[in-house]
Amino acid sequence: MVTLFYFVLAAIPLYMVCSSLAALRKNIAAAKRSGLPYVVTLMAATHSQATKVLRRKLGRVGWYTSVAVALADIGSYTTPDWCWEKLYEPFKKTGDTFLTVAPGGIICWVSNAEAIHQIATRREAFPKPLGSYAILEIFGKNVVTTEGPEWRTHRKALSPAINERNNALAWKESITQAQGMMRKWTGDGVTTIKDVPTDTMRLALHIITRIGFGVRLLWPGESLGEKQSEEDAAFSSNEPPEGHSLSFEGSLSTLLERLLWVLLTPKWLLKQLRFHGAKEGFEAFINWRQYLTELLTKKLAEVREGKESDGMDIMGSLVKSSYENPAPNASSGRAEKKKDAGQKVLSDSDILGNAFVMIVAGHETSANSIHFCLMELAISPSSQKLVHDEVSAIYGNTPPSAWSYESSNELLGGVLGAVLNEQLRLMPPIINIPKYVPKTHDQTISIDGKTITIPSGVHINLNTVGVHRNPRYWATSPSKITSCSNDLDDFRPQRWLLNPNTKQQCDGSGSMDSSEDEFGGQTGRTTASTLHRPVRGSFLPFSLGSRSCLGRRLAQVKIMAVLAVFFQTHSIELAVDEWASDEEVAAMNNQEKREIYAKAQAKARQTLRGATSLLTLKLHEGPGFVPVRVCKKGAERFLHLADN
Repeated sequence: MVTLFYFVLAAIPLYMVCSSLAALRKNIAAAKRSGLPYVVTLMAATHSQATKVLRRKLGRVGWYTSVAVALADIGSYTTPDWCWEKLYEPFKKTGDTFLTVAPGGIICWVSNAEAIHQIATRREAFPKPLGSYAILEIFGKNVVTTEGPEWRTHRKALSPAINERNNALAWKESITQAQGMMRKWTGDGVTTIKDVPTDTMRLALHIITRIGFGVRLLWPGESLGEKQSEEDAAFSSNEPPEGHSLSFEGSLSTLLERLLWVLLTPKWLLKQLRFHGAKEGFEAFINWRQYLTELLTKKLAEVREGKESDGMDIMGSLVKSSYENPAPNASSGRAEKKKDAGQKVLSDSDILGNAFVMIVAGHETSANSIHFCLMELAISPSSQKLVHDEVSAIYGNTPPSAWSYESSNELLGGVLGAVLNEQLRLMPPIINIPKYVPKTHDQTISIDGKTITIPSGVHINLNTVGVHRNPRYWATSPSKITSCSNDLDDFRPQRWLLNPNTKQQCDGSGSMDSSEDEFGGQTGRTTASTLHRPVRGSFLPFSLGSRSCLGRRLAQVKIMAVLAVFFQTHSIELAVDEWASDEEVAAMNNQEKREIYAKAQAKARQTLRGATSLLTLKLHEGPGFVPVRVCKKGAERFLHLADN
């Protein structure tokens, strides 16, 4: 018996190894059939010597050809953020579409615009892997986590809330909230701000809460208007109302901060865990679920009574889309759902699920873009000067409260639009957009006139950071910052600006395609005529095709409003506290100021490269943020001297 036990014990790992090798061989054969270059990644090949041995062994049995296969260390292609860490560099070696092959499966990495456009627009052939999104259903199914007819139902219910009237209201609210943030930043004069993303997160949270639920949140020192009802005041208050341990804003901001705990941990287990983050996450989840339920009840009562909101209310719009003249059921007291010729309507959990996912999608991405735009403009003085000139030309001294929504088109089609597009090109919210090929049969695409077969079951990553730096699609010049032969890793909004006389890119190259509204940067008639339009599939900050971001115009409007409010009266500079005090800076000559600001620029660029991708690509508090100083225009210390 002892001998049998040891035999079985030894046979288990042997069986696992043999099974893995058989699976690997099968996957390599499928990769060869595709016509794409491929890289074999093995858990055993964790150092260069193991890689050399394995290459020699595979070569003997005909699994390896020097042209199509390159064996690599496991860390090169399987670390979570390798795409962000290496940018376009791996694609220079393998080609802009290649496969990684492992015993567990095949992944197709795509930074080719032609391939991306085909994959993104053929939704049935290349669906999104819903299993990866199931964690976002903590309150219910939603437009992000569904496909097919079910997705169309969710999209149809959300669409009425995403319109130009609400965009105009979002513009107004963004101006109001930006002024609140500016008062916080400038209340004590010029000071070093070390946690800009904390405030941009709060700013975006205030805006999306107003848009999503019709609830206005307040900055320190602000008070509610006289028209606020007692019920609305309970949601806006910084103190938790009866029945809650956290305020509305506190529960939502904590939930978003601890979201990974809530998404990845079963709720019964989360309740038991004693970790600080887990405890905070569970408390925020319970409070926010209760707030959502209270808001749903409130919106349903408004629909019953025929009340009209001011329009800036996504949850209210969802309730209206899902209920038709709801009346209490005699037996249960609950509202009856409408029956629309067999058309499925959203359940209560679906309404909550969509309201929550719109908060998540519209909050963090906008906050990150505002933060990164401010950082890039602090690093790039010449670009910031262009922004100042544009905002002054459009608004002069007109107070933001009097700005028209129509003026947002001028911003979106001008320097600020170019700044946003360039920031999103360099640091898109999502570094890989996932798709897959169903296991039923292979799919084919065409790349440069060649038919490529993507085997069934392959997971696909549309690599945004790669295609955004693919020199095939972008006008380039030698970098003025590094020794690189091109500047595609550099922040240069000018690459988006067109010469108004020729309607061609100022850089003199690049392809424009204005025939379709399918690339993420399209923002209206003005933008199409004044900003460079990249090749379809080469610019993906809002995804592409029918699954592209429903609220992209809304996001662009919010960001433009906030940046315009800031740069009408103020400038942003990198803080140099690490190298010199204010007194020492005051005593410096111009050359010394240039040198110290160059140090701050190098450190800031390095910090931005330290961003990581969890839900979205952003900086995290642990590694630290970029410290800056906000000052009134004319009081700058470095911007008129520093080089980009």
